[in-house]
Amino acid sequence: MQLAIRFLRPFGALLLSAVALAANAADLSRGEAIYAANCVTCHGPQGRPDPDSPLVKSLGIVPANFSDQLFNSREPASDWKIVITHGGPALGFSEQMPAFGDALTEEDIDSVLAYIKTTLGGEHDYPDGELNLFLPIRTKKAFPEDEWVWKQRYTGQDGDNAWKNTLEYEFRIGRRAQGIMEVTHEVEGSNAEFGHLEPGFKYVLKHDKAAGFILTGAAQIGIPLNADANWELLPYLAVGKVLSDAFTFQGSGRLKLDLEDSDKSSAELAGIVHWTHTSWPRNVFPALEIVAEVPFDRGSGSGRRDALQFSVLPQARIGLNKRGNIALNVGVELPVNDTDRYDWRGYVYFIWDFADGGLLEGW
Repeated sequence: MQLAIRFLRPFGALLLSAVALAANAADLSRGEAIYAANCVTCHGPQGRPDPDSPLVKSLGIVPANFSDQLFNSREPASDWKIVITHGGPALGFSEQMPAFGDALTEEDIDSVLAYIKTTLGGEHDYPDGELNLFLPIRTKKAFPEDEWVWKQRYTGQDGDNAWKNTLEYEFRIGRRAQGIMEVTHEVEGSNAEFGHLEPGFKYVLKHDKAAGFILTGAAQIGIPLNADANWELLPYLAVGKVLSDAFTFQGSGRLKLDLEDSDKSSAELAGIVHWTHTSWPRNVFPALEIVAEVPFDRGSGSGRRDALQFSVLPQARIGLNKRGNIALNVGVELPVNDTDRYDWRGYVYFIWDFADGGLLEGW
């Protein structure tokens, strides 16, 4: 009997795979039929709208081009599901996009989304928008972005408290890469000066939409902008993982290498879990981040530093507009050990994902 079970097991697995493939084909077939009945007149039979069509001209806008692989890939299906169900205005898009929530079932909407994302989008190597997880405060992000980020950090410490401002510009390059440009400005007491210019490059090493996984390698160069700053090299690896509909995880490992004084170098490990409790982008998404920093030089005597400097960083992503592409990230960092470093740090990030619209759009 056991021999028979062992013999039949591979055939059972093959049968289950065949059933799954058949179900997927049925979903795509159903999605194609729904698309033909409800979407083709505006978006075109191949997902490419005809701007010269009298109907399209009458809309006053050009509908979304689903055959544009960058556009198709970077938009998460969860956002499109909201638009299909509740109409364009639900996420600050055109009123010409009607709501289909009363005409189509949820299964119908999932089927047409699968058809749009796979058949109309075609095969490509762009990381999917479902892997575009929220920007953490300390953990490095894996997904390649098109965005501006204005970062502010306030440090409460013995002596003069300090402000650090960072302006970051990120831009997509090809299918998997991203360019980075950062400039920092620091104020401590009466002393105010620019810190570093940090150009960099990020590349997606692996991405898997089905597994909800993305891995990225990156590096930045710190170019000193004042006489007291040193040249730096900042390489890192970053990972993102969709744990479930309600939770995501991101982690990163980074070296902060002072190229002129190795004693000032350190390694940093960081990880964060976000609670993604709703698919509506205009909302508050709490998270907990943990950071461990390893100083290369620990010093000696009473000033000797701990081998691992831990801190916890509760924070929240706050979507400001309906699309969530304009957002704040706020948090406070508290040292767990080696508390002589600082008393606490407060952070505010202003985020503008400009690929999803201008600063005045989507409100």
